[in-house]
Amino acid sequence: MEKEKILCSVQVLTLNNAKTLEKCLDSVKDFAEIIILDGNSTDGTLDIAKQYTNKIYPQADTGEKNIRITDFGAARNRGLGLASYDWFLFIDSDEYLSKEAAEEIREVIKRGSANKYFIYNLPRFYVLDGILLKRIKPAYQTRFFYRPAVLGFKKRVHERIQPKKGYEIGVLQSGEFVPMEDIQTLRKKWEHYLDIEQDKTRDITWGLFLVKTKANIKKFLKYILKAIFNLLFRRRGGIPFRYEFYNAIYHLQIIQRLFINLMYNIFRK
Repeated sequence: MEKEKILCSVQVLTLNNAKTLEKCLDSVKDFAEIIILDGNSTDGTLDIAKQYTNKIYPQADTGEKNIRITDFGAARNRGLGLASYDWFLFIDSDEYLSKEAAEEIREVIKRGSANKYFIYNLPRFYVLDGILLKRIKPAYQTRFFYRPAVLGFKKRVHERIQPKKGYEIGVLQSGEFVPMEDIQTLRKKWEHYLDIEQDKTRDITWGLFLVKTKANIKKFLKYILKAIFNLLFRRRGGIPFRYEFYNAIYHLQIIQRLFINLMYNIFRK
């Protein structure tokens, strides 16, 4: 007997993700609605998407191929507005949901108004070359929520959902798996994020520069220390040194882009 669908909308953003999309969509096939927002892919992504849903929409109103997102918060909000169900889950096209998490979400939705929480963090477990990194603690992100309990997504990059006042955030016991991309792919993605960060801080002031620099120095130190720790004590089962190292460098690059904008603003006056 086929299980009843989970009464929840799932949103996936895609752009040339043919290599990973099938595993992603197969993990959420029991959900009642899958919404794809695509950047006019050219690699077979849409053929795979059509096997799972007929709700496929462009990320931008253009026929140009291979469009990269410049405002992730806006793209997420577009999908939020297209959803048919009050419960909403979003997952990246290179990630996949565990069966246990899908069933846990089913039970949350069934409880309805009896739930203590209407917004949930999901644990994210890292996978490298098909092997689960068991020694790494999962990261947590808010990925599942009741739409009337949120205000929508904010931030152009590293977007996150905004809870309405009075709603606390719960945590699911089960979560999703996050395959780690190769460094070259990650560097291209981070370069795109850097371009967005630089564009959104064109009019940066000294005060904001100092605040953001302090925050990014803290993140740099955090990741560089993790890289050294993993190199010394977690050679097996931990995140490889190169990933944490490049994560640290990313935050130095943000400071560099902020400084370029600041100097431009000073000398153009």
